[in-house]
Amino acid sequence: MLEIDLVRHGESLFNRMGIVQGHTNSPLTDLGRKQARRVGEVLRDRGIEAVYASDLIRAWETARIIGGEIGIEPVAMEGFREIRLGKWEGRSIEEIREKDGRNLELWYSCPLEAKIPGAESLEAFQERVLHTLEGIKRREGEGRVAVVSHGGVLSVIISHVLGLDINHLWHFRLNNASLSRVVFGYLVPKLVLLNDTCHMNGLESASPSIWTAESQVKRSS
Repeated sequence: MLEIDLVRHGESLFNRMGIVQGHTNSPLTDLGRKQARRVGEVLRDRGIEAVYASDLIRAWETARIIGGEIGIEPVAMEGFREIRLGKWEGRSIEEIREKDGRNLELWYSCPLEAKIPGAESLEAFQERVLHTLEGIKRREGEGRVAVVSHGGVLSVIISHVLGLDINHLWHFRLNNASLSRVVFGYLVPKLVLLNDTCHMNGLESASPSIWTAESQVKRSS
């Protein structure tokens, strides 16, 4: 069996500001670093043998903190970068809603139909992530490893495990520093944990989600 713990990065500055990130780098906040340490404390008892991480700074910093807690140097994986979101990157969700509202609505409900200028296609994103995942499965074979990445990347992996169409990509909520887990080695792959945040215990992000309905958005993703 190969167990893969899926960790979303800790809170970033752009998360706190409600700004779309994609490939754009944004450092962790102080809260995000505390969240990463808390994840490391949890994984210390999991017998993790390797940590793979997106090389974007918010995920890489999270992975380095986790690695420091469990005594493992993370391996940077460009293939686990978040989806590139073109002209949306660096903009607030309010601005996108105002200037590109139809595409935003499609991105929420039927993302394959959204046409974001300069963005990576969902098909290419899915192929990139799953190709990277397959490389890890071949390399590790069995055991327990962690992947530290982004909401979109982890949603692709979970959708793949569950056999879901890519249009269902955003039907999962994955909080900052949440833990999910997939297992390969059964007759079919299994999702055994989803968006576990019990370890946060007071360190939850208060940042607005970029997926929240317009009437619920508050400035403080």
